[in-house]
Amino acid sequence: MLNKIDTARSYYRETMSLLVRSGYRISIENDMGEWKHIMQTAPATTAVSSMFDPAKAEFLPGDAFWLRVSNKNAQTVAIICDRLIETEDFVGFVEGTGMFAAPYERHELGTRLTGKIGHAGGLWVHPKARKTGLSWVLPRLVRALSVMHWGVDRHCGIILTGLANAGFANRIYGFSRSWLALSGAFRPTGQADGLFVIDINADEIAGQQAFELESIMDNRAQNLVDVATIGRERHHQPAVREPLAAGAGVNFG
Repeated sequence: MLNKIDTARSYYRETMSLLVRSGYRISIENDMGEWKHIMQTAPATTAVSSMFDPAKAEFLPGDAFWLRVSNKNAQTVAIICDRLIETEDFVGFVEGTGMFAAPYERHELGTRLTGKIGHAGGLWVHPKARKTGLSWVLPRLVRALSVMHWGVDRHCGIILTGLANAGFANRIYGFSRSWLALSGAFRPTGQADGLFVIDINADEIAGQQAFELESIMDNRAQNLVDVATIGRERHHQPAVREPLAAGAGVNFG
């Protein structure tokens, strides 16, 4: 039986091959300022996440990276970030970034997310490249890299009410759980919204990767669209979440 890192490596190799077969090229980059520039200038982007903004977030150079996906014409069609956070309270860490203007509400999760956490976010896909499976595969790809690079205890993200209510946490991004963590006036949009923390632990990551390697990538999928379609069909269990009344913003930060 493969250990977690070996499983992640196998998953990473298969995913990279899948992207190449689908007509994409991918690079791992460390200049977070370039990621920010794309988020500020590309079409149909959301707000720049303060979790990855180099002007606001503090992290060592080796503790953050982003992926650039390019098409055959060398045009950037998708990006996503990942960073290492070591904390005793992930929600408290997010709260400390000041995303919400006072007064806001912090909701109890019933558990505390601690340890070495890989945090994914800053996802953008060009409008012409959407519904191609990139939003499905990229969170999984940085998840594998999080395990390989940092040996994380868990992988977490944050999404707003729109994506949470649409089931993106589990069905698209592949996280096991979702909790309403913060609600109030969301500074990046100026609108009332709820922020959901989404989570999958290390054992679940390894299980997910092994399952998808055997049941999807080694089965009948020939390209990224096939893999994402089969994957969505197989995710029958919804992520546990506490819904909030629909807000205005949508983001995977």
